[in-house]
Amino acid sequence: MKIFLNKEVKLLFIVLGVFSFFLIASGLLAARMAADDYKQKMIAHDYKIAGYLTENGVDKSLVMRAFTAEKTNGNAETGQKLLQKAGYSDAVQNYLLPDIERFYQKHAAILLIILIMFSITTSAAVLLFVLRYYKRIEEAELRLRDFMAGNISIRLDEYKEGGLSRLFAAVNLMATSQAAHIEKEKHGREFLKDTISDISHQIKTPLAALRMYNEIIQNEKTGNSVVDNFTMKIDREISRIESLILNLLKLARLDAGSIQLEMSEQKVKEFLEEVLKGFSTRAKMEGKELILSCDEHIAMNFDPEWLMEAIGNIIKNALDHTGPQNKIEVYCSETPVSVQITIKDNGAGIHPEDIHHIFKRFYRSRFLKEKQGIGIGLALSKSIIEKHGGTITVQSELGRGAAFNLIFPKLSKL
Repeated sequence: MKIFLNKEVKLLFIVLGVFSFFLIASGLLAARMAADDYKQKMIAHDYKIAGYLTENGVDKSLVMRAFTAEKTNGNAETGQKLLQKAGYSDAVQNYLLPDIERFYQKHAAILLIILIMFSITTSAAVLLFVLRYYKRIEEAELRLRDFMAGNISIRLDEYKEGGLSRLFAAVNLMATSQAAHIEKEKHGREFLKDTISDISHQIKTPLAALRMYNEIIQNEKTGNSVVDNFTMKIDREISRIESLILNLLKLARLDAGSIQLEMSEQKVKEFLEEVLKGFSTRAKMEGKELILSCDEHIAMNFDPEWLMEAIGNIIKNALDHTGPQNKIEVYCSETPVSVQITIKDNGAGIHPEDIHHIFKRFYRSRFLKEKQGIGIGLALSKSIIEKHGGTITVQSELGRGAAFNLIFPKLSKL
């Protein structure tokens, strides 16, 4: 049986076997002692009867024959009838026969002591086994917690026999594989970050040159409407490329884990006022209304620079998908454990086909071909919010706007 491959289980059964052997031996010894004691009691009882009969005038030879001669069933029946008349039968209570009562009490106590000792030693052996077993499990649990906390060098003690050690060996193999995967993933992210960073810096130089050349052409004022139109388009596309490069760099840094948030406790209302201030000019020019509703006492820990990037992308997205006379509402609320920021608009809304994909990188809806964008802003917002320990969800009804809900753990310190 596989259970006996476990050294500790084998040791437990060996100990229980030894205890059982001693119990059987003790039982046989107690039986031998009881038999000897019974013999002594019976002989002493016979001595008393012989003495009593002799002292009362019964012939000595007849007394001796009564104890040494072979008895018949007829003798037993005659004696039974005689003694029953005196109330002496197997129905008599033990306490009326002092010798029988003392015999019972003595050997019952011996047997009870043997059973108690066996129960105590067996329970102690099982308890010791269980304690040792669970001590190893608790130590393994603590080490696994350390591993999950980031100490990937932690390994379990597998250098013993038994099923538990084989389990630990399998866990160690898994941990080694996981550690190698983590290292590979880490190097991959670092490589991706460095590659994107290098490419981005390489692109910045020709982009700067293109912008300069385009500005020179614009300043020439050729009077050619076609040239002027194309220079405006070139300027817009250069801005889009620069925005894409900047956002790619930010995403690469977030993915690589190279960003350390500068967390500090801030008033949420003051922060949101600063965010909306950056969009007030555009909203006014497009005939849209920005509304803020937030209790001035609400506060939480966050990095203002990065969270401004996240919320700014969502507000920009709302402005992109609303028309004149529409409004974008930003309001916040709190519970004992969280702060919620909601960004709601009454614009075009999100098509049901797109609702589950809008946070994917470079996702572009087939229903919004006329809208400009690179499909990375909301993905960046989601990464930043999750870096703060928060979550982001969206509800929308086509033609009736969308609402983005940001929930952050209150006063979290990451």
